[in-house]
Amino acid sequence: SGFALARCCCTSEWNPGAKLAAQLAWLEAIRAELPRDGILVDEVTQMGYVSRFGFPSYLPRTVVTPGYQATLGYGYATALGVADARRDVQVVNFCGDGGIMFTLNEMATAVLHEIPITTVVFSDGHYGNVRGLQRDHYQGRFIANDLANPDFVKYAEAFGAQGLRATTPDELRARLREGMAHAGPTLIEVPVGEFNSPWEFVLMPRNRGP
Repeated sequence: SGFALARCCCTSEWNPGAKLAAQLAWLEAIRAELPRDGILVDEVTQMGYVSRFGFPSYLPRTVVTPGYQATLGYGYATALGVADARRDVQVVNFCGDGGIMFTLNEMATAVLHEIPITTVVFSDGHYGNVRGLQRDHYQGRFIANDLANPDFVKYAEAFGAQGLRATTPDELRARLREGMAHAGPTLIEVPVGEFNSPWEFVLMPRNRGP
């Protein structure tokens, strides 16, 4: 698998498998359940940055990403469009709790039109990337990164969508199967703690030129 190949390629100098084991375990759970022709729509979140090198894709046009534009909040609404246009395949979207709140009101659209989208919300109660940068580069002087979140499961249920929760990668695999078997939208909340920073693996050093 792509994950096995990635582990083989890790070296002591460049070893995301050790430092980013938590993020990779969640991504591996998603990859295990999403069919090879299924589509992943990611978001500007810790998991999104790690997925750039930690989520194998097997077919063209099966990963939809904001790239380096870092358009926070684009993920859920984009995923609804993808899932509505490609009802012939499974579509999974993952977001952070900060990013998804930009457009989560569009769950009303998903329910109204019975859009078969499975969304995973990794919830840590913060803008995690901002908090990580403040932790690592500003001596832990935190400002403007805390969130006041709803209960995401109840939020989904209030719209008439399926709301689920997972606390381990194995539970997430089971919840993903439930979501993909559901006729309409599903939201899976995954409570998480702080992750190690992925930036040393995303922003690689210059390898040529002055």
